[in-house]
Amino acid sequence: MSRKELLAAFAEQIGFRVEYDPVAGEVRAVGVPCLFVGGVPGTCTIATSYSPSTGKPDDRIGQAAHAVKIATDGEHDGRVYHADGTPIGNYLKGDGKTWSNISVHKGAKSNPEPDETAGDLLHRYAKQIIGAVSAGGYVDPGAFVMPDPFHIPNTFEARAAIAPIQDRIRGQSVAIIGLGGSGAHFLDIIAKTPVSEIHLFDSDCVDWHTLMRAPGVPTTEEIELIRAGSPLKVDYYRSKYATFRDGIHAHPVRVESPEMFAEFVAEHPIGFAFIFIDQLTEGDNARQDVVYRAVSEAQVPFIDSGVSITVEDFAVWGSVTTSYYEAGSDAWKAAIPNARQHGDAPGYRNVQLPEVNAAAATAALMEWRRRTGQYVSEPPSFYQKFRFDKGRISYA
Repeated sequence: MSRKELLAAFAEQIGFRVEYDPVAGEVRAVGVPCLFVGGVPGTCTIATSYSPSTGKPDDRIGQAAHAVKIATDGEHDGRVYHADGTPIGNYLKGDGKTWSNISVHKGAKSNPEPDETAGDLLHRYAKQIIGAVSAGGYVDPGAFVMPDPFHIPNTFEARAAIAPIQDRIRGQSVAIIGLGGSGAHFLDIIAKTPVSEIHLFDSDCVDWHTLMRAPGVPTTEEIELIRAGSPLKVDYYRSKYATFRDGIHAHPVRVESPEMFAEFVAEHPIGFAFIFIDQLTEGDNARQDVVYRAVSEAQVPFIDSGVSITVEDFAVWGSVTTSYYEAGSDAWKAAIPNARQHGDAPGYRNVQLPEVNAAAATAALMEWRRRTGQYVSEPPSFYQKFRFDKGRISYA
């Protein structure tokens, strides 16, 4: 059995998964059972980088060739622990919440041995982290349920018999770029799934028209808050859903360059991104071009959702579009209707109808569930359009 097969067999035995990314030169163990501070059980992701030509680990992730990055599923202190309550590994760096770089030497500390491959390195750390779970009294480390992010009992999954389906996205980290009408509706839906982290990107403030497109209605206190001075959308929505669940993070910024987003992803690994932004032409390119390029170059798969709408003869016509792009794909340049729009060509417009926003958000989430294997699906089309005048969905 090869070293790669050993790691795969161990992952299958315990119940985590291994992801190799030869383009980025990274290997990750996702959903690894671990102990957080205070002996709280949970899961984490262990990541290391390597040279694709040799397969040997390097120092791009973890800060040393024998170090790894630990990303915890949920906010704790970014560390994993032994059963006796002491942290595993030598701490190198972290944010004190969701991730840390740790070092565990192979062999004697005074004379460490190199790991043969990145898979060997990952296997070594996984065994130690999972061993701590076993020592903590969990006979089958892979059997305990990943903690939910919710502040209420999650009786829904058992009632609907969908827990095994939800397991396919449980613990995933996602980003929502744009919290207008469609983005807000999307947050409302995805907040009710067991993803562990939802990162919100928007630099705009809440205005009265925002509330006419958003799901639900504001409380009296929230209305008074807006009267006193419009809060940022990311802060408003984070606080609104913080009573319901953990893991929602506000980033009051626009994604303005690939470098900016790459730096963010290096600190906060993202499994999927969802883009809901209006077309604003700046020079020769639409604003979205920068966002699409940034997400693509960060090797994050994404779904774009948009609405093309106008009013003619006192009636609304237009369409809702949804399209999916694999990590690193630049197919958006030719496929997204608003990319590089010029002159009066119809692109995405700022829509003010909440039912249309809700339709766009629902289409995006259903496409994500389809792409993550939660729906029975024929080979999926990458592009869908729902036309108001036709009342049906067309595929490309």
